[in-house]
Amino acid sequence: MRAPIAVRMLCPVMMRPHFRRVAATLAACLVAAIATACGSSSPTKKDVIARGNAICSSAVSSVRAVVPPAKGASSGTALAGYFKQLEPIVAKEVSQLRKLPRPSTDKALLDRYIDAVTKAGNVYRQLAAAAQRNDIPAVAKYLGALRANPAQSLAQQYGMSQCATAAGTSTP
Repeated sequence: MRAPIAVRMLCPVMMRPHFRRVAATLAACLVAAIATACGSSSPTKKDVIARGNAICSSAVSSVRAVVPPAKGASSGTALAGYFKQLEPIVAKEVSQLRKLPRPSTDKALLDRYIDAVTKAGNVYRQLAAAAQRNDIPAVAKYLGALRANPAQSLAQQYGMSQCATAAGTSTP
């Protein structure tokens, strides 16, 4: 049985190197277009809230697992050990939150929250260093800066309830 005439006429054309390159390019473009359409939807505010809450929930659990210094312990050594354990938890939280996508809905509010979280992370580093130096006035100053940081309020406004708790990047 012979192939239809159209197939017999196209076979020599399809075998040409130019046709195969064009066909391969078209196939690659089609695959890329399908992959892009399937996997690159922009994250929504709801997605960011869910991811942010997961990050903060993990940080809150980690912070609560650290045993605080005994009540009334105000020596730099006791505080330094505590803040030294908190510092990497907070640093990881800040790093993960900074990587959150920024959807257009309430982007300015999310940006302000991320800025506040970043500042809180910097204050934690300073706090740990002050405690290590046994500089109690500086420790008090940095604790005050953390209490004044608007991160919790901004998280609540954005809808990140887990990031608006008293543990994590805002208040030790």
